[in-house]
Amino acid sequence: MQVFGQALPSSGDMHQRLDWILGLVDRESDGQGLDLSPQAEALFDEMSRCYAAGAWLAVVVLAQAALDAELHQGEVDGLVQNEARFGSDYLWLRNRRNHLLHADDPRPAVTVADLRQDGRLLEEEARRAIKLMVKVVTAR
Repeated sequence: MQVFGQALPSSGDMHQRLDWILGLVDRESDGQGLDLSPQAEALFDEMSRCYAAGAWLAVVVLAQAALDAELHQGEVDGLVQNEARFGSDYLWLRNRRNHLLHADDPRPAVTVADLRQDGRLLEEEARRAIKLMVKVVTAR
């Protein structure tokens, strides 16, 4: 099946992507899983489904939203919070999310052509966003 000219991922691809997230969480948490605030947990769950579906831009937006929720509602160490707010990787994530959501630049942050042509690059950005979010919430 195709949506707007793009094929939807197969069930196998979706399961493989979810397995990647589960493996990442298992490795980063030493098998303990994530202990998230209720809002961060819901956003993380939604982000995981978006990743499985190949909704790369939504993953970036939701990863930052889940991170923000956990920083405000969870019990994140002060040093970790500082890195999550001012570290260069996290600045990338926040700036990328903001650029996607706010039309404050004369050029679009993304176009449908980008979605079709730059799928691999956008998938890498989505993975990076997930890794950054998981890194913060497992660093307690």
